[in-house]
Amino acid sequence: MGLGSSVAYAFPAHNDISVNVAQPSVKASTGAITLTVSSDNAVQFQIYSITGQAIKSITVGQGSTTIELPRGYYIVKCSYWSKTVVVK
Repeated sequence: MGLGSSVAYAFPAHNDISVNVAQPSVKASTGAITLTVSSDNAVQFQIYSITGQAIKSITVGQGSTTIELPRGYYIVKCSYWSKTVVVK
Protein backbone atom coordinates (compact mmCIF):
# COMPACT_ATOMS: atom_id res chain seq x y z
CA MET A 1 0.00 0.00 0.00
CA GLY A 2 1.30 3.35 -0.95
CA LEU A 3 0.75 6.76 0.47
CA GLY A 4 -2.84 7.91 0.02
CA SER A 5 -4.23 4.37 0.03
CA SER A 6 -7.16 3.63 2.27
CA VAL A 7 -8.18 0.43 3.96
CA ALA A 8 -11.60 -0.36 5.35
CA TYR A 9 -11.92 -2.65 8.32
CA ALA A 10 -15.15 -4.38 9.27
CA PHE A 11 -15.94 -4.93 12.93
CA PRO A 12 -18.76 -7.23 14.01
CA ALA A 13 -21.79 -5.58 15.58
CA HIS A 14 -22.47 -6.44 19.22
CA ASN A 15 -26.12 -5.71 19.80
CA ASP A 16 -26.38 -8.01 22.80
CA ILE A 17 -23.93 -6.10 25.00
CA SER A 18 -25.49 -4.62 28.09
CA VAL A 19 -23.83 -2.35 30.58
CA ASN A 20 -25.25 -2.04 34.05
CA VAL A 21 -24.57 1.51 35.18
CA ALA A 22 -25.99 2.71 38.49
CA GLN A 23 -27.80 5.90 37.57
CA PRO A 24 -28.35 8.72 40.05
CA SER A 25 -31.86 9.24 41.41
CA VAL A 26 -34.07 12.04 42.69
CA LYS A 27 -36.84 11.75 45.24
CA ALA A 28 -39.26 14.53 46.20
CA SER A 29 -40.56 14.83 49.74
CA THR A 30 -42.26 17.49 51.83
CA GLY A 31 -40.25 20.68 51.41
CA ALA A 32 -37.21 19.09 49.79
CA ILE A 33 -35.70 16.83 47.17
CA THR A 34 -33.05 14.18 47.77
CA LEU A 35 -30.39 13.48 45.15
CA THR A 36 -28.67 10.10 45.41
CA VAL A 37 -25.52 8.92 43.62
CA SER A 38 -24.55 5.27 44.07
CA SER A 39 -21.43 5.23 41.87
CA ASP A 40 -17.96 6.46 42.77
CA ASN A 41 -18.20 9.24 40.17
CA ALA A 42 -19.60 12.61 41.20
CA VAL A 43 -22.66 13.80 39.25
CA GLN A 44 -23.54 17.41 38.39
CA PHE A 45 -27.24 18.27 38.88
CA GLN A 46 -29.11 21.37 37.75
CA ILE A 47 -32.44 22.32 39.30
CA TYR A 48 -34.84 24.61 37.45
CA SER A 49 -38.26 26.05 38.27
CA ILE A 50 -41.06 24.86 36.01
CA THR A 51 -40.74 28.20 34.17
CA GLY A 52 -37.08 27.46 33.35
CA GLN A 53 -35.38 29.71 35.91
CA ALA A 54 -32.13 28.18 37.20
CA ILE A 55 -32.51 27.52 40.93
CA LYS A 56 -29.39 25.58 41.89
CA SER A 57 -26.43 23.71 40.43
CA ILE A 58 -24.79 21.12 42.65
CA THR A 59 -22.25 18.33 42.36
CA VAL A 60 -23.07 15.24 44.41
CA GLY A 61 -20.52 12.54 45.21
CA GLN A 62 -21.38 9.04 46.33
CA GLY A 63 -24.26 9.17 48.81
CA SER A 64 -27.31 11.39 49.23
CA THR A 65 -27.83 15.14 49.48
CA THR A 66 -31.08 16.80 50.51
CA ILE A 67 -31.97 20.24 49.17
CA GLU A 68 -34.76 22.23 50.79
CA LEU A 69 -37.11 23.91 48.31
CA PRO A 70 -40.46 25.70 48.51
CA ARG A 71 -43.57 23.90 47.31
CA GLY A 72 -43.81 23.64 43.56
CA TYR A 73 -42.81 21.87 40.38
CA TYR A 74 -39.13 21.54 39.49
CA ILE A 75 -37.06 20.14 36.66
CA VAL A 76 -33.96 18.24 37.77
CA LYS A 77 -31.32 17.49 35.14
CA CYS A 78 -28.09 15.51 35.10
CA SER A 79 -26.05 13.85 32.36
CA TYR A 80 -28.18 10.67 32.62
CA TRP A 81 -31.74 12.07 32.58
CA SER A 82 -34.11 14.99 33.07
CA LYS A 83 -37.07 14.61 35.43
CA THR A 84 -39.94 16.72 36.69
CA VAL A 85 -40.61 16.50 40.44
CA VAL A 86 -43.26 17.97 42.74
CA VAL A 87 -42.24 19.30 46.14
CA LYS A 88 -45.22 19.36 48.52
